[in-house]
Amino acid sequence: MASNSLSASHRAAVGPALRASGRAGMAGRWAAMLGGTALGLLGARRGGWGGIALGAVGAGLFLAGATGGTLALPTGVLPAGILPRRRPHRTPERTQSVVTIAAPAEEVYRFWRNFANLPKLMPWLDRVDVLSATESQWIAKGADGEPVRWRVALDRVDENELLTWHTAGETPLPHRASLMLKPAPGDRGTEVRLTLVHRHPPAEVARLLGLTPERQAHDALLRLKQRIETGELSTLDRQPHGNRGLGLNPASRLGGVE
Repeated sequence: MASNSLSASHRAAVGPALRASGRAGMAGRWAAMLGGTALGLLGARRGGWGGIALGAVGAGLFLAGATGGTLALPTGVLPAGILPRRRPHRTPERTQSVVTIAAPAEEVYRFWRNFANLPKLMPWLDRVDVLSATESQWIAKGADGEPVRWRVALDRVDENELLTWHTAGETPLPHRASLMLKPAPGDRGTEVRLTLVHRHPPAEVARLLGLTPERQAHDALLRLKQRIETGELSTLDRQPHGNRGLGLNPASRLGGVE
């Protein structure tokens, strides 16, 4: 792993060269040139931003030794040997929920495929405007009362088996999702799996929408099951917006869902 600072051995090599810079004697100038060459080779092997910074320091040392002048670092290179830090990589947050619905896959797929139906399953959505066969505009009820909007583009459409989609363009809530359908074991209907992959942590999603991705997926599939099997939705739809608990186990509040 690349280090964010020069190692002790590298600092030991650079130190004498720095002290010998300026109007130093020939021995000091040779030390600066050799130290600069060593750092340049190390930077070339390391690669990346760390390698570039090491190479820049090495070039400055070599030039100082060759000309007998002072060490001049290129703009943006820290003289203390501290290399620029890379931004931490944010791992996407993946959430899944599964339910078995006593109905054929065609019926389940047909209801979900019409994205305009989704506010019936996700009360935190105000509406979904279908723009074309592959694009739609989703408008959610923000936790702070302000609407949250994003555009969705379909990626893959396998009739009665799979739907995948992702947010497109600028959005405060970048994510992708999929709905997978397959026959349930024992000829009990259709197993439906909803997967949400957010770029932001669950707490940040909850701050925007008032509930975590886990609750979004679980509640949506529970309502889908009720809608398909009974034609009705539970009284959960009448819960106040502010009562969307963020830390409770969804199954303990909503009843068991396979």
